[in-house]
Amino acid sequence: MTPAQLKTVEWLANGEVGLSSRQLAMWIAFDQKTDRGFGIDHPHDPDDLDRCLMYLERVPEARPHLYRMRELSPAWAALVDRWDEIEASHVDEVGLGWTKARSAPKTYALMRSILDPVTR
Repeated sequence: MTPAQLKTVEWLANGEVGLSSRQLAMWIAFDQKTDRGFGIDHPHDPDDLDRCLMYLERVPEARPHLYRMRELSPAWAALVDRWDEIEASHVDEVGLGWTKARSAPKTYALMRSILDPVTR
């Protein structure tokens, strides 16, 4: 296993993991889809997004491979295309790990404006 894969396993075992962040980690580190029969999970809201960002913080080697998430679904493609903007909004509004606030209405609105056209 590579060092990034070892960090990913550690994060999967001990980090705050959600469905979309698990998909992010598994695809980037192991080329594995985690489709549970309902489609590929992607971040739906700032909570989901924060867990994805926490993974990228814990395993920085994964960040340059974020573009690969585009392969999985139109939703992931749309999010990745504007990831820097979404991430900046979230960090500005609530901080990584929700350190500045408990609500992220601007980030949620941004995410919905990106996701709604491709998930309806």
